[in-house]
Formats: sequence, C-alpha cells, structure tokens
Amino acid sequence: MRQDDYRDMDLVAQLDCIFNPRAVAVIGASANPEKPGFMCMTSLVRDGFKGKIYPVNPGLSELFGLKAYPSILAIPEDIDLAVVVIPAEQTISVIEECIVKGIKGAILVSAGFREVGSETGLSLQATLQEIANRGGIKIVGPNTLGLINPRANLNATFQPGLGLSKIGNVSVVSQSGGMCIYLINALTSNNVGISKVMGIGNRCNLDFDEVVAYLAQDNETRVIVLYIEGIEQPKRLMRIARKVAKQKPILVYKGGRTQESNRATLSHTGALAGKYELYKAAFTQSGMMIVDTMTELVDMTKALVFQPSLASDRVAVLSLQAGPGIIIADKCREFGLRLAELSPTTRQRLRHFISPLLSIDSPVDMAWTGSNFDSSREILRAVLEDDGVDAVVVAFISFELSGELPKAIIDVARHSIKPILVCQGAPDAAASVTKALEDANIPVYPFPDRAVTGLAGLLRYGSILKTID
Repeated sequence: MRQDDYRDMDLVAQLDCIFNPRAVAVIGASANPEKPGFMCMTSLVRDGFKGKIYPVNPGLSELFGLKAYPSILAIPEDIDLAVVVIPAEQTISVIEECIVKGIKGAILVSAGFREVGSETGLSLQATLQEIANRGGIKIVGPNTLGLINPRANLNATFQPGLGLSKIGNVSVVSQSGGMCIYLINALTSNNVGISKVMGIGNRCNLDFDEVVAYLAQDNETRVIVLYIEGIEQPKRLMRIARKVAKQKPILVYKGGRTQESNRATLSHTGALAGKYELYKAAFTQSGMMIVDTMTELVDMTKALVFQPSLASDRVAVLSLQAGPGIIIADKCREFGLRLAELSPTTRQRLRHFISPLLSIDSPVDMAWTGSNFDSSREILRAVLEDDGVDAVVVAFISFELSGELPKAIIDVARHSIKPILVCQGAPDAAASVTKALEDANIPVYPFPDRAVTGLAGLLRYGSILKTID
C-alpha cells in the first residue's frame, strides 16, 4: 500500500494496535455482575484474549484472579488499548491519563455525549475530541459496543462470547452496537466468518473513512460491510471507497431512510441521517454496493467471500428438480442476469447423459443423474467449458438419490475459474453436504432466490471493477 493511497501509515499502525493489542486495560472494571465493567472483563477473560488484561478500579485489589490497579498510570507495563466504562462526566480526565500513558486507542462504552442532544452532551464530546486529537489517541465511540478480533480472541465489548465468533474474512463497521451483533449472528449462522468488527458509535475522532482505509490493507479482510446511519463528511468516505473498492468489495446498509427513522438516528448516535436517495447515489458513485435488506447483505457478502466476481451476466442453471430451476431462471431475469444459450457442442455433450424427454436448455433438467458421480461431473464440465457461460447455479434437494452430485460439484470446481453457487433444499441432516461444499469455497443457499441474490452481488462487483476509475 502506498502512503498516499489511504491517508498515512501512522494511522494504519495505530489502528493495528487497537485491533491487535498486546495489552488491554479496563478502566471502570467491576466485581458487580450487573455492571458493564464486569461484563467487559468477562468478555476479555472468558473469550480467552491472548494478550495481557489489566483491571483498573481504585476500589479493587484483584478481579478474575488478575491484579487490579487504582489508575491507568499505576500500571507499570505499556498498554495499547483501554476500554473505558465509567460515567461520561469522568471520561475527560481518564482520557488525559491515557494520553500520558501513551495508549494508542480507547473504547468509550459510556453514553451521555452527542447522542443525548443536550448542550452538556455536545460540549462534552467536543472537548473529548479536542483533547484526543491533540494527544494523538483514537477514540472508538463514545456510546459504543466496542470491537472484536476473533483471531486474537479479542472481545473488547460488554457482550461475552463475541470474541469466539467464527473466524473468517468479513469485517463489519457499524454506528450501531446492536447492528454489530445482528450482523455477526447473521453472517456466522450462514457460515460466513468474521475478521474484525467495530462499533464506532458517535464517531468522536474515528470515522468510517479511516477504518475502511485500515481494512483496505488488512490481509485478513476480504469483504467490508458497513452499517451507516449518518455521516457529516460523506466525501471523505467516498474518496477512500473509490480506491478501496478496486481491491475489496464494500457493502453498505443505510439506516434512517425515512423522516421518522431519521429522527431516531439523531437520538441514537447523534447523527442526522439525511436523504436516503442522496446517500444511495453517493455510495454507488464511489463504488460501494448499497443493499436494501439484511438478507441481501448476507447473501451477497457470502458469494463475494467464496467466489470471484462476475465479469459478464450469462448464467447456466442446472437443477435436479424442475421447480427450483424455473424459479432461479425467473429471478435471474429480475436481477438483470441472462440465461446462457448453450452451444450445439455443449448440448450434444449433455444429451449423452440426459434423457431426450428432459430439457437441456437453461435451466438444464438433470433429473436422476444426481445419483451418478460420472454423469453429474460430465454434465457440469460440459456447461462450465461452454464459452457462452459465465457462471453456474446448481439446485438440488439433498437425499439419497442425489448424493453424488455435490461430490461432482466439488471435483469440477477445483478446475474452474467460473463462479459456482448452489441452492440446496435440505433437512438438517444434510448439514454435512453443505459443509463439504462450503469447505470447497462453494456457497450454499437454502432457497433459489437467495442463490440468485448472491450471484447478482458477484455481477455488481464485477461491474464496479470495470467502471470505477
């Protein structure tokens, strides 16, 4: 990464200390299980953080078997990250001590700043920002869930268990802590692992553009997901996004799309959401992929993690049962994808394995061939080797007579650079089939329309790569 690409290297190094700290202090650590200070300590200790943990509370001598310190300045070792869980009015002096200590970043869980809308809250955040900028410390928040890095078992939040999330290559940046948790759960339940997650809350002196710039050079991040309610300087994010989108897809869900929800975002993170149409146009212009639903976000993210982008729009549909294939064909048209016209050579190859009574026009009706590995493999090969096919969607219901088809898909996918997606209608007993496919980087969807949504995401990102300058 060139220094002039994504702001300065000092910021990258600073955020790397925040996401990969060697030592974390919890200021406001508590022995009371009902207090956030106890929950933050629980998250670090029980999720198995690999670095050092220092509880800070003048009223404690130890916590979770760890020595407690009366202040951050009393800790003899260096600290990279502080989790601050104290009342808002006490944070200024604590952040000043963190600056003296040389701490790179502080997570301010506390609320009571800009989001309350009062003169006191606005003044407090403005003072906090001025002190933090002058002292060279980055504030995550205030009014935030915190952050996680599952590879380091780092759970710097008040929600124990998040640090044990499935490890993967998707990073999430969200204004809402609640949406952080929703997105982690939605992605991991769809077998999409997490690289890093940050709730940035009120964005005191750390905003979306800076975190996206950091994630651009993070080798553990393949796809970036943003939940945005409102930002004051969208051009900063647009400028960074145009550069980052050439390397990694950026998917955005915009909260606060109506006048009513716009007011709600102001009291949530102190951000005025603004007109959705303007955000949508700006995000699209800068190469970000804006999505309309959480399901769309998850399905496109999954496809982009597992498969390469799609340069063109010709899709071949293969199905063991006619109905799912027809639905996929319909949905392809709705999403602007074309059904591939198979060449005479391909059609001739298919007829060796498919009955004359069945269709070999896309969607290809594979019927009972799923019980024969060789037949399934040759059908897939014929379609994937057709120059008029850019991607393939395969649909089947997982039962005994279709057991050879997923094996054939895995075998053929090893030798193909074209995207392959699967729609599997299956009971829970077929979880092993899904796992085998996705271990081979073949995304599996439970319904035909969701498989096409994933495919549409590959096409959208392919279009971005061709058009963004």
